[in-house]
Amino acid sequence: MVEVKSPLVGQWLLVEAQDPADLEDVAMEFRADGTLEYSIDLGDRRQIINLTYSVDGDIIVTNQPSKPREERTRFAFGDDGRLELEHEGKRAWYERVE
Repeated sequence: MVEVKSPLVGQWLLVEAQDPADLEDVAMEFRADGTLEYSIDLGDRRQIINLTYSVDGDIIVTNQPSKPREERTRFAFGDDGRLELEHEGKRAWYERVE
């Protein structure tokens, strides 16, 4: 597998969403091997979605091997170090977990 050299690598927690209805307990872990674990705390259980990803400029290209369909999400880093994602016109902000 190809190593992904990106400042995305690491774990991120959702801290703010443009639409408050989208604010859930979400964590993402971007790994250098091009895999991404997206997890949502549903209260009584944690739903985990395993994805692959690559970076194309300021776009994260993800795919779910069990249900292939490419998704494209614009990203940027704020001056405060937060990761801003924009997908289908909605923005969300994540903080890195050290």
